[in-house]
Amino acid sequence: MKCMNISRIVVLMISMIFFSCSYHTETANKSNKAASSLARVAFYNVENLFDTEDDKHTNDNDFLPSGKLKWTDERYQQKIQHIQEVMESLNENHTLALFGMAEVENKTVLEDLVKKDSSYQIIHYNSSDNRGIDVCLLYNTSYFTPLTSYLSSSESDVFLREVLVVKGILWNDTVHVLVNHWPSRREGQEESEHKRLEAAKLTLRLIDSISTENPSRTIIVMGDFNDQPNDESISSITKLQPTKKNEAADMVNPFEAKQNAGEGTCKYKRDWLLFDQMLLSKSVMDKKGFQFVSAEIYDPEWLYYKQDVNSGPYRTFVGDKYYGGYSDHFPVYIELKK
Repeated sequence: MKCMNISRIVVLMISMIFFSCSYHTETANKSNKAASSLARVAFYNVENLFDTEDDKHTNDNDFLPSGKLKWTDERYQQKIQHIQEVMESLNENHTLALFGMAEVENKTVLEDLVKKDSSYQIIHYNSSDNRGIDVCLLYNTSYFTPLTSYLSSSESDVFLREVLVVKGILWNDTVHVLVNHWPSRREGQEESEHKRLEAAKLTLRLIDSISTENPSRTIIVMGDFNDQPNDESISSITKLQPTKKNEAADMVNPFEAKQNAGEGTCKYKRDWLLFDQMLLSKSVMDKKGFQFVSAEIYDPEWLYYKQDVNSGPYRTFVGDKYYGGYSDHFPVYIELKK
């Protein structure tokens, strides 16, 4: 009788283990299926992601161990770790498909950034910025396959950082991504406005060029624009009237509602400013191909200085003083579904 009872117990235990494994496998498969039908596209101004090596071709002297900011390897490694933490948090359910960044020094810092996650590849070109700060795009190979990429410069006499233009396949749809970092307001908003208007003209020229080649194109324009959704530079893209020569009138800004609600991605004194945005072609809003779900500012409590939601982003530097934080901007992202 004992042998019979033991045999029954063994069979019961094996059945329970099999059921448990089958349940968890089925649950995991459902979870993976759900995750694969959603994707996030994010942008982040990472506030001067410099390495500690001297680049003879750019003015990076402040970001050296002997420089004004005492940019040691310890501080650099902490900065890398911080950006990795943000990236991992944005990659909820493994949905982060595209991640644009501004203020990265070179490809080396990006290689250090993605060492922990081999699913991401890098698109980066050295820009003509004399400070050596560039834009880039990281892409998850499970979602995105690049076809072409290049830097596009302005024909204006006003110096502008180049726009990174990337064409690729997201899921099964062709998409064009334009990564921007427009001129700052350091000289004053009105005094520097003409530079951002020139940057908007460059973006419009790129949109028109892409539209001429493919009228049904899908475009995502992302960046730190140093202007808000209702400023003339941004609204010139979203409110332009269509003509036979201009297809840019179908760009929309899902972050405009965030500005209207008083939200922002960076803070100047007591004012929130929404400089980081994404503009989308209306084709993303229709039922063909992948579709827009939501637009968000990513601002968990731990990204605020002293975790105080009234304080603003937890910065790496304030002036010359080292704070050891993440960035002076919050990331933004859009969620898409297929």
